[in-house]
Amino acid sequence: MPNGEKTIEFEGVKYKIDISKKVSTAGDFDERINTAFVDKDMPEKFHEGIALHEIVERKFLKKGHSYQYSHNEAQKAELAFYKKKFGDAEGEKALIEEEALVLAMPGRKPPTRKKKEVSATPVPKIQSITLKAVIYEGKTHLIDNSNSLVGDIVDFYERKRIIYIDRDIPDWLFEGMAIYTIEERKLLKQGFSYEDANKEASKLELAYYVEKLGSQEAAQKAIGEELKIQSMKFAQDKKDLKDGERKVVNENVPR
Repeated sequence: MPNGEKTIEFEGVKYKIDISKKVSTAGDFDERINTAFVDKDMPEKFHEGIALHEIVERKFLKKGHSYQYSHNEAQKAELAFYKKKFGDAEGEKALIEEEALVLAMPGRKPPTRKKKEVSATPVPKIQSITLKAVIYEGKTHLIDNSNSLVGDIVDFYERKRIIYIDRDIPDWLFEGMAIYTIEERKLLKQGFSYEDANKEASKLELAYYVEKLGSQEAAQKAIGEELKIQSMKFAQDKKDLKDGERKVVNENVPR
């Protein structure tokens, strides 16, 4: 195998594990090249578990489940893997330890674009029909911002066309976040990694904000506001995990 790569087998398919680079979300998966990416600074004991998590998570996302449900199912598979590898008690401790490390990662990166790219990106068209729904590409999606989300500030239950947005997000950001999460999901279903899907979806979100708000600076500030709230949420998730108030595997998450 090339330097920095391992392999893991899942449901009869062998996947490469690439630990050669930084991964802002700790783990990622590019289905187009059958490769799971794990942050190069993650301890070796977590490499296979994180890779398995990313592979299983994508399987559920492609079926139209929400990210949180897919993440939860992936954690169940990961927990079973760690228990088999380390024993029941040590396996549970391993998952909690890994989760604490993941929550310390920056998560979604802010989009960066050169000036010449601004006009090159097509501006997405989205229509609000109420504060609680949007129409995008001819489809109506309900907006649910009644809850505080765990693990992210936006989620997409594609099967029921529900977009979950954290209750701390101001409503003027709903449309941009709806564009981002719908476009990201489309790319993930095509096999893109989170990193590449994030880049492309962020370009469209940024183009939308530029047109809506009138300038590149204002658009960057809008996405910066989203990421600021995301960072605060991650810090709270990490504190809740440390204080024992957050279950790593949650049985009650939106599908």
